[in-house]
Amino acid sequence: METTENGTFLQEKGAANDHDIVPFSAQQSEHWLLERTYHAHLCNGGELAVPAFTEAMKQLVDFPIAPSSQPSKSHLAEIVPLKKSTNFTAPLPTWREISAAEANALFQQGNPILLYGEHACKHPQEAMEAWKPARNMYNIIYRDERTQPEAISETESAVCYLDPKQGTFSNATWRAWFPSDTAALLAGNPHEGTITFLAPCVQFPYTTHYTVMASDGHVYPYADRDGAIQGYQTFSPQEVGKEHDLHAIFPQFCYYHEVTCPSGIYHLEFFGPHMNEWGYAVEEATAFTSAHVADPLRAEMTR
Repeated sequence: METTENGTFLQEKGAANDHDIVPFSAQQSEHWLLERTYHAHLCNGGELAVPAFTEAMKQLVDFPIAPSSQPSKSHLAEIVPLKKSTNFTAPLPTWREISAAEANALFQQGNPILLYGEHACKHPQEAMEAWKPARNMYNIIYRDERTQPEAISETESAVCYLDPKQGTFSNATWRAWFPSDTAALLAGNPHEGTITFLAPCVQFPYTTHYTVMASDGHVYPYADRDGAIQGYQTFSPQEVGKEHDLHAIFPQFCYYHEVTCPSGIYHLEFFGPHMNEWGYAVEEATAFTSAHVADPLRAEMTR
């Protein structure tokens, strides 16, 4: 790791000589952090597809049920989990490929790493088309079986984020098709060949915060997620308006990272009203939390 001159971020240099060149700059990383997109540079000079990689990273959750305990297509985990799952945003927008040995060493030193894989699957074409007769009816009508639709192949991205401080988070594709024993993968499990190991290029200092906004607009901070949940249960909705315009304002959770970037300090929500929006400046966060309405001002970026 190396601290830049302004002291606001850390840039990963890597242990090996062939990793000395960082593929993404701090300025790029900051823009993509606030934009909420993810980018990964591979050893062969290519990059992971940004839309698919970003979509996978936005699906990270901490899930305690082992993948083998339920069918891969089961939705039970999403409906009735044994324990509340926690969604999470990794505030690390740029990554570079490393070896399994490097990944293991970095993780042992307390650094976050990312495991990436792909799973090829096929979906019936009928599911993606407009209505058509069933196969038997099709044969009766057309007396021809030669033009039956074929399955459509699709590749799903699987990610598993390992952070000694925050914990382990993965998306549904990883839990369904890849090993849950990440320690074995880092130690050189035979599954290793199908997995790409990634390390962050640039790490911005950040802290994680958990708050609840009461119906009257006041914000209450908590030490952790469990405390925020308990606090939330003590607040009640508040009715506002008159006669036909009467409606209720409910308390709101807000989990966010406060990230220090070269251009300033920003909030990056991973649960709350702005969880699907750009990161916003702290000044704008103050205006938002003091508002008494459910639709706060959208943060605008000045670049």
